[in-house]
Amino acid sequence: MLQRSLDRKAQIFLFVSRIAHIEGLLQLLRRMFPGISIEGTSSQDPGRAEKVLKFRDRTISLLVTTTILERGVTVPHSDVFILDADSGLFDEAALVQMAGRAGRSKDDPAGNVIFASAEWSRSQRAAISQIRSMNATARRQGYLKS
Repeated sequence: MLQRSLDRKAQIFLFVSRIAHIEGLLQLLRRMFPGISIEGTSSQDPGRAEKVLKFRDRTISLLVTTTILERGVTVPHSDVFILDADSGLFDEAALVQMAGRAGRSKDDPAGNVIFASAEWSRSQRAAISQIRSMNATARRQGYLKS
């Protein structure tokens, strides 16, 4: 799925539940996708603002991050991957906010959202239900085309 996002030239938010997961994941992803600019950031990263700017201007293609970027960051043509989406650290509201980073452009309104987890959690089911409901309302009001 990551390769599909890269092939369509999407900016990729890859959310993790813990800061401790970022460095190991960066090493793995850089080996898997050489030539792709991949960075990680968290609340403990003094270079966070600069990395977000580079991600917005497409210098960075894939950004591994914690929920610090679940709100307020709009990047057109982006996909969202949430690892360990069944983690108790991700409630319904957090999942909806993270998923909301995708599809924030009229040129790419159907950005992909992947909840990667060993099992379905109540929070994931509720987030999907809420997103579908909000999309149906937006469609009825003419904000989304079918």
